[in-house]
Amino acid sequence: MSAAQAAATPAAADAIPWRVVPPLLSTALTMLGAGVLGSLLPLRFSAMGLSPGMIGLIATAEALGFLAGCLYAHRIIAPVGLERAYAAFAGMKAVAILSLTFATSAPALALFRFMIGLNAAGLAIIVESWLNALVPNEQRGRVLTLYVLTYGLFYGAGQLVGQNLNVRDSEFLIVAGICTTLALVPMVGIDVRAPALPGRVKLEILKALRTSPASVLACLMNGLILTGFYTVGPLFGLALGFDQQHVVYSMACVSLGGLFLQWPIGYISDKVDRLHALIGLGLGVLAIAAGLVTIDRKTPFVLIGLMFAVFGGLAESLYAVGVAHANDRADKTDYVALSSTLLFTWALGAAIGPTTGTYAMELISPSAFFGYVIVLMVAFTLFAVWRLNRRKFDRIVEQREEFLTYPQTSPEIYAWLPYHRESPVAVPAAEPSEGTATAPATAGADPASATDGDSAPAAPAAGGSA
Repeated sequence: MSAAQAAATPAAADAIPWRVVPPLLSTALTMLGAGVLGSLLPLRFSAMGLSPGMIGLIATAEALGFLAGCLYAHRIIAPVGLERAYAAFAGMKAVAILSLTFATSAPALALFRFMIGLNAAGLAIIVESWLNALVPNEQRGRVLTLYVLTYGLFYGAGQLVGQNLNVRDSEFLIVAGICTTLALVPMVGIDVRAPALPGRVKLEILKALRTSPASVLACLMNGLILTGFYTVGPLFGLALGFDQQHVVYSMACVSLGGLFLQWPIGYISDKVDRLHALIGLGLGVLAIAAGLVTIDRKTPFVLIGLMFAVFGGLAESLYAVGVAHANDRADKTDYVALSSTLLFTWALGAAIGPTTGTYAMELISPSAFFGYVIVLMVAFTLFAVWRLNRRKFDRIVEQREEFLTYPQTSPEIYAWLPYHRESPVAVPAAEPSEGTATAPATAGADPASATDGDSAPAAPAAGGSA
């Protein structure tokens, strides 16, 4: 090999393959459609005369659909393969979105939102399986960053697209349905042998609680607070007298703040004790929520947008730092199973948050949601302080890893984290024990994601985001 070839080889090996573009483009299109729905569906339901509490119940149906998709989508994928399953999930999600045009009763609206959540989880599982197969281990950190940016930026862009669309008409539903259908096109262009089907890992709630109860509670708080606010926020804006454009702008601030503030917060959490970081986040959310209780129609919109962005960034980072803290305290063989368990803890909170928040708003006052947040954050912060004081009795030794942020999409995301460097040893998969809750979590041609029946593949700590 010539000197020029030797010099060029590392750079070529280090370059991210162009083949990651199709799944990233597909993700961009699906998130563009999801963003259009994110702020406008609560406004549409309100215009239909539904109460805030009923709107929260309908949003809960989508969260339950997401949870069901993460748990059971592999049963749809396995018989037909990833390509056909992706077409089925994208097609059914588009149908569910467009069917909202004709639905007028709460049960029908809840059914279609359940279908949206279920199919969204299936799409995420397949895209993340493909990305896992497309990149070598040493490139996954950068591809993960691109995936997170694509996921968050296009969701925020979708919210902005909807600022002038009529919520009483079907045009915004058509736009979201078109985006979801178009997501099929780039996936046809993937030039790679189909990756292995998603595997399954155990959900170990009790083990997660023994490893880091503060992390479990942080992920639960993220679901209870931030997912609830994505439903409550547009209704809160209406109560303040915002027009549709200002509602969309304010909710885009929440999404983009949640995306971009995670990196500086993650950097700080790498430099300090992560339990201290969790306590700081709890106090920060508490302070912003206390400020949001006091805002009214006279509050400048710029100040409200800034507070919403900080609120989104701090609340979103509860999940990110919580997962990183749990993985700091776990064995490497438990990383994927632990992170998947924390994802489902978040999903349970996401199923409860919209209903609780909207009923607090309906029964008490528009600002009651932030009172609900204050109660949760006081409880969380006090618990985290108590855990800090108990640390001297805790014999777990933390081995810190560099912070990474990733969206709350599916357990599959944890199977392609970039840290595992050792030569993997393939272990034949064993059937999980009877009665064990399982979820798809491992895929890809990379041997590092091989699992056995009792433990998850070695993959290290990271933070999380959506």
